[in-house]
Amino acid sequence: MKNAVIENRVEKELNEWLVREQRFQKLFSFSVDRNRAFLREKLRYYRTLQAKYKARAGPKEQLTLRMMREEQRAIEKQLYPNLWIRLGYKVLSGIVQGASADREQKRQAAHIQDLKESFRKLGFPEVPLDRQKLRDHQKMMIPVAYEVGENQRMAFELNLEKGDKGQFHLVGYTAYLQREGNTPLTVKQHFEINKENIITAKQAYNLLSGRPVMTGTKENRHWVQLDINDRDSSFNYCIRRFYTGYGFDLEKKLRELPLKELRTPEETRKLIKALQNGEQKEVTFIQGNKQQRIVLEVNPRFKSLNLFNQKGEKVSLPQALKDKVSRKTGLRKGKRLQKGLPGKDRIRVRRK
Repeated sequence: MKNAVIENRVEKELNEWLVREQRFQKLFSFSVDRNRAFLREKLRYYRTLQAKYKARAGPKEQLTLRMMREEQRAIEKQLYPNLWIRLGYKVLSGIVQGASADREQKRQAAHIQDLKESFRKLGFPEVPLDRQKLRDHQKMMIPVAYEVGENQRMAFELNLEKGDKGQFHLVGYTAYLQREGNTPLTVKQHFEINKENIITAKQAYNLLSGRPVMTGTKENRHWVQLDINDRDSSFNYCIRRFYTGYGFDLEKKLRELPLKELRTPEETRKLIKALQNGEQKEVTFIQGNKQQRIVLEVNPRFKSLNLFNQKGEKVSLPQALKDKVSRKTGLRKGKRLQKGLPGKDRIRVRRK
């Protein structure tokens, strides 16, 4: 019987009305089933249910709707004993119901657009939404997936819940980073959505790739990073958080490096924003007429920046500075020119 109530949506909503009716009966001394104001409200509620489920009712719900129509007729006769007045009421209520249905349809369309806009702001691609499912369910899970690089794929399960006003909101999502190849690997993490800490799809990819991102608003801005060596009771990776008081200043650390990308405020802002999103950024070290391409990523835990060469190998700052190459001569530090044989090019030898 319990399962039948859950399956029959019309019966479920009628039960909600019955609870309200019983509560009113306790509050007031008069009989609610004889009160005209209450009966008119009950009739409006029945008409709303008829319009809501008429076109998509299952067999059990169709039977409930037929029985509800019988009770509607009985209430109409009680309210409007005169046949002509009753017919006029039906015509007028039909017009009102049609206008109400149009408004509801427009509201649903606007709601779907708002949902899609919220997905877009979080960096998700176009998400298909079924209007009927949005009407019929209190909770929904929508899958989304796309390629992020060679042998890499991101998949998401978007969790939607209906609020008090009947509109769905994204309350969280589970992100999966899938790597193919000789050693396939899938890592996942569930992220809650709230106004204080919002993780975008791009940031989720960077977090699952092992890099930190900055989240939060105003004074709550801080770095977060997944601890791949520790999980909680829900099998999510534990999260390390590094707030302002921890002492890591990204811009200050960048200013310690001879970066070409710090020449203008706009370039500086772009670089900082990319690193805050957890991206690896290729930058140019400059010293005089020498330059070297280096890849940077943030390491707030150790209040530093990680540096990588073009082969993806981690290097120290002294190594990066030592390997700078002159664009004019192609010479490296610690080397000089020595004359070769006639007709031959000079060769580089180390100074003894």
